[in-house]
Amino acid sequence: MRVKITGYALMMVIFALLQSTVLDYLKVFNVKPNLLMVLIVIVAFLGNNVEGAIVGFFSGLIHDMISGRVIGFYALLGLYLGFCVGSLNKRLYKENIFAVVFFVLVSTLAYEYSVYFLHTIFRNSLDLFYPLRHVILPLALYNGIVSIFIYIIVYKINEKFEASKKLSRKY
Repeated sequence: MRVKITGYALMMVIFALLQSTVLDYLKVFNVKPNLLMVLIVIVAFLGNNVEGAIVGFFSGLIHDMISGRVIGFYALLGLYLGFCVGSLNKRLYKENIFAVVFFVLVSTLAYEYSVYFLHTIFRNSLDLFYPLRHVILPLALYNGIVSIFIYIIVYKINEKFEASKKLSRKY
């Protein structure tokens, strides 16, 4: 279990560093992928709702620290996202990459609309179609493409975690 926690923590830090540095130069349509959100969805998909919620909370907390805004905003969104995806994955095959991409696309739409709505709730102008066309859909597609590569990496790491868990199990 310690190895799994350390592995997820290391992935969160690496993805946060990549998201805040390297991905600024890899923008498509002026949008960069949200690697931490993709990680939350994939971990929740491969694990359960508790793992998803914990990884979501700490990934969101890291995102809060990077963004410099209110601490806890992205942590709560990540917690809810990880819990919801982890709760919905019970009857799905973990090896199905199309299910992961679908979950990432839908989760990106819900996550980014929540961020947009909560940031503009006290303003008078609440345009629902402009952010969808110019930010949320391109981001969802970009996250969907990136999720394929991240899923392969996280899936292989998760297999090693499960194999080491089986070897260390006492009967």
